[in-house]
Order: sequence, then C-alpha cells, then structure tokens
Amino acid sequence: MATDNNNNTGVKPTLLAFHGSGSNATVHTVQRARLNRVISSEFQIESMEAPFPCQAGPGVLPFFEGCGPFKRWLRTPVSVGQIKNGTGSSAMEPQVQDLVRSTVERINASGGKVVGIIGFSQGTKVLAGLLKGSELRAALAAKGEDVSDIAWCDFQFGVVVCGSFPPPLFPQDVIAKVEKAAGLSEAEKKELLERKISTPTFHVVGTQDEYEWAGDALIGGYFEVAEGKSEVRKWDMGHYYPTRPEENEEIGKWMVDVMKGGAP
Repeated sequence: MATDNNNNTGVKPTLLAFHGSGSNATVHTVQRARLNRVISSEFQIESMEAPFPCQAGPGVLPFFEGCGPFKRWLRTPVSVGQIKNGTGSSAMEPQVQDLVRSTVERINASGGKVVGIIGFSQGTKVLAGLLKGSELRAALAAKGEDVSDIAWCDFQFGVVVCGSFPPPLFPQDVIAKVEKAAGLSEAEKKELLERKISTPTFHVVGTQDEYEWAGDALIGGYFEVAEGKSEVRKWDMGHYYPTRPEENEEIGKWMVDVMKGGAP
C-alpha cells in the first residue's frame, strides 16, 4: 500500500482508498490525481493494495504497462451469471479484512484517525461492506455488546466511483459478532443485517460507463438514497474518475462538509 501524503503528524484525518480489479495502489493513486489535488489539504490518503494477483483490468493497459503486479479484492473470479444475478460471495476474504484492520490500527496508534473510504470499481464492494460493518458495530455497541475487537470498523462516510456489481464484501468478524449477539433476538439480527446502508455516501455513476448497470444495482440494492445518506451523481463520463474540475470540487466539498458535520 502507499500513502499519498507524507504528513505523519496525525493532524489530517485519513481516507482508505480501494482500487479496482486488475489494478494496484500505485495505479489507483495516479487515477485519483485530480481528486487528490482537491482534497490533499484536508485529508491524508492511504492507498490500499489488494492481496490477490490477476491480469490487468479494464482501462489499465497500455497506459500502466510495466506498473504491475496487478491485484484484485476477490480470491477467485466471478462468473457472468453470478454478476448478473448478484449471487457471488458476500464474504470479505480474511486477508482483506486483516489488511484493513491492521492499517486502521496502525494509523490510529500513530495519532491519526481513519474517517472515510474511497472506492473505485471492484474496490466499491469492499467499501460498501465496510460501511455496513461500521453500522453493525455501532448497533451492537448501542445494545451493550462488547465491540472492542471490531473497534477498527468505524467509518463516517464513503465515496463510490463507478460502483461494482453486488453484493458487497462484508467483514466476517463483524457478521459473526451480530450472529452471536446474546442481546439481540433472531428477528433483530435479521433486520440489522438486511437494513440498507445509511452512512453518508457520495456515488459517482458514469453515463458512458459500460458497467453503469452494476453501479446502479449496488446503489439500489444496498444503499438508502436520501438527504444525509446516499447522494447519486450521474455524470457524462466512462469507467474512470471524474476529470472536470467542478466535479472533483463538488466531491471534495461534500467530503469536508460531512466530516465537519455540515450539510452537504
């Protein structure tokens, strides 16, 4: 993984950034260059790198020729049928969960604070799962459950760019905690697990993106679209980060407003 900003004072809050399939932390940092310039004065960005090797993903070559190895967040490929009907695995691989946990704990131990997540393409499956995990952790804590071992799963907001197909990848330590919660009835557990994500999330969907349908399916199936929750922007772009200055400025302002508790 790579840190885009070398400020290690802990003054700036940190965002975790998850790349798409067939990419890596370095490629993702370059892809986010315009957005990075907008938010670098407010945030430190930790570019996460997936653990599973794979071929270069859509749009990576030829520009990033020689920048491998390339990685993905899923251990095994998903079939076209599973993609279309949303029946792929929803379990976050242990290696991914451990990577997130160790990163958050390292940053927090050094005086920093992880506050949000940026995800692109397949990385949005991890983002969605972590936001849901964060909400489950908070719900368990409110019921008096001991959540000290999942305290790392705590995020205030997310930015989804070119969302991937559902389902999200949920952190299994958090799911297990819900299933074993003695203070919750089976009906309460079911309701918690099925509830849509309400954490503030900014979704960018490209109207020229061949995978637009996938992002729409992720939003429709797992996010609550309403004021103060998920906001969706349909912009004239393909499967890449926004290029227009005003679009990146809008994302950056939204992030700062949410973090500071203002109205996006």
